[in-house]
Amino acid sequence: MAAGSFTVIGIGAATHDAFSIVREFRAEEHVTQALAHAEDGGGPVATALCVLAAEGHSCVLIDRCGDDATGQKIRAGLEEFGVSTNHLHVVPGTRSASACILVRQSDGARQIVYAPSTAGEPAHGEVDGSLFNSARLLHINGRHENAARRAVKLAQEHGVTISFDGGAGRWRESLRDLVEASHIRIFSRDFATNCSSRDDLPEMAATLLQPPAQVLVITAGAAGSHVWTADGTYFHQPAHACLVIDTTGCGDVYHGWFLHGWLKGWPLEQCAGVASRRAALNAQGLGGRHVLRLKL
Repeated sequence: MAAGSFTVIGIGAATHDAFSIVREFRAEEHVTQALAHAEDGGGPVATALCVLAAEGHSCVLIDRCGDDATGQKIRAGLEEFGVSTNHLHVVPGTRSASACILVRQSDGARQIVYAPSTAGEPAHGEVDGSLFNSARLLHINGRHENAARRAVKLAQEHGVTISFDGGAGRWRESLRDLVEASHIRIFSRDFATNCSSRDDLPEMAATLLQPPAQVLVITAGAAGSHVWTADGTYFHQPAHACLVIDTTGCGDVYHGWFLHGWLKGWPLEQCAGVASRRAALNAQGLGGRHVLRLKL
């Protein structure tokens, strides 16, 4: 695929995840049987790109990984759904990012052990300016800050829309300039609260919808999501009830399908509705990209 032919550019950390369903979590030393086991690709931006690529958008991820077996699985997990790995730089002799995730059978709660990559962050020069020649969307979540800043500058120069994924527990003050450059802001309530220094939803929205923001979504898990636009439109999207097996990747899937709808020109109510339904389907299986393997 030619360098300048991508519709969506993503910058974020891709992982390979191993999941086990267990009956309970224990604080003391013990051995327990896994009731089910699965492996899947992970990473918020990476999974959102997998959704978009599976829906027919040409996508590329900018990241680094090691030359280990885990790195090969990360690449294969992206390529399975059509995400280009041409800009996933392999660093010899380094370890790729991985996670071991225990999922409690009764409620889908998780305990996660994460091993970050030792490959380092993409360098400034690894963000190829020609990628932005025909791109429509840059999707970031605050990982690889320096590379993200270069990409944001290029996106602004080329008139490319910027989407920011603000995940729970991920706010830090150093991200403010990246958030403030974005046009589509999809935040967890935790991220929105910390970024805005507000607890009230309307006050959050007023603070977070400053230009150039066009759309703000605040997600709240089982409480659904709240959507505002810069022109004053607001609606609440209820979450879809489902039997929860594993919530890993549900927010990432929501992002991917919401952005798919936006790229297709759908009304925002349709974007949020489809995203919510797909997130619920994802929660009914084990693995962050479970829904992408269903025949819908």
